Amino acid sequence: MILIPAIDIKKGKCVRLTKGIEGTEKIYYDDPVIAAKMWKEKGAKRIHVVDLDGAFRGIPENLEAIEKICKLDLDVEVGGGIRDRETIERMFNVGVKWVIMGTIIVEDFEKFRELTIEFPGRIIAGIDVKGERVVKSGWVEESNLNLEEVFLKLNEVEIESVIVTDTERDGTLEGINRGLLLKILDISKHPIIVSGGVRDIEDILELKNLKRDNIKGVIIGKALYEKKLDLGEALKTVGGQKC
Repeated sequence: MILIPAIDIKKGKCVRLTKGIEGTEKIYYDDPVIAAKMWKEKGAKRIHVVDLDGAFRGIPENLEAIEKICKLDLDVEVGGGIRDRETIERMFNVGVKWVIMGTIIVEDFEKFRELTIEFPGRIIAGIDVKGERVVKSGWVEESNLNLEEVFLKLNEVEIESVIVTDTERDGTLEGINRGLLLKILDISKHPIIVSGGVRDIEDILELKNLKRDNIKGVIIGKALYEKKLDLGEALKTVGGQKC
C-alpha cells in the first residue's frame, strides 16, 4: 500500500479545503513546490496534485506550479479540470505521469473509454462520492448515477486505478469511511486508492489490517499539514513506499 501526500493548488498556493467547499481554503504554503520538496524529503515517491481552480472552472489554471513539482523526480498524478485529449497532452508534456478524470466519467463515458484506449495505463478514474451518489464538477453537482452503476461501467475499461473520495469527510479529519470502502472493494476489479478523512496513523493501520489486495494506496492531506500524522512514521508502518 502506497502513501500519497496531497497538494491542492488554488491561485498558485498550497491549500486545503473542508469537504471540497470553495471558500473554505486554508493556505499552508504560498508555493506548493515547497510542500512537494518536504514530502519528498520525508520519503514520498508519489504525489497527488489537484488543480482546484481547474476543478471548479473546468480547465486547469496552475500548470506552471504542476510543471515545477514534476521536475522534482516524483511520480505525479494530477486532477482538476482534465476533461479532454488536449488537456491530457498538456499534462503529459510537463511531466505528469497519470491524469485523474472524474466529471467526464459521468457526463460522457464513451469519450472516457476512448481516452483510456488512447492513453493506456496513464489515466486514473476519480470517483467522488456524497452519500450513495457520485458528484462532479469540483463536487458541486450531483450526478444521477449511484456507486454500483459507475463501478460496473469502470470495470469495462483499463485504467491505472480508481481514487475514491468521500467528499463529506475530505478535510474533516473524521477518519476513513470503512463501510463505503468495503462496498467498493467488493465491486471494483481495479486497484483502489482511498481518499477523504484520514486523521492519524490508526487509519493507516486500519487499511493495512484489512489485508485487501486491491487497496493500492491512500491519499493523505490535512492530517499531514496539521501534523496529526507523520509521513516518515506512516511509511515505516506500511513497510516502505512502492509505486
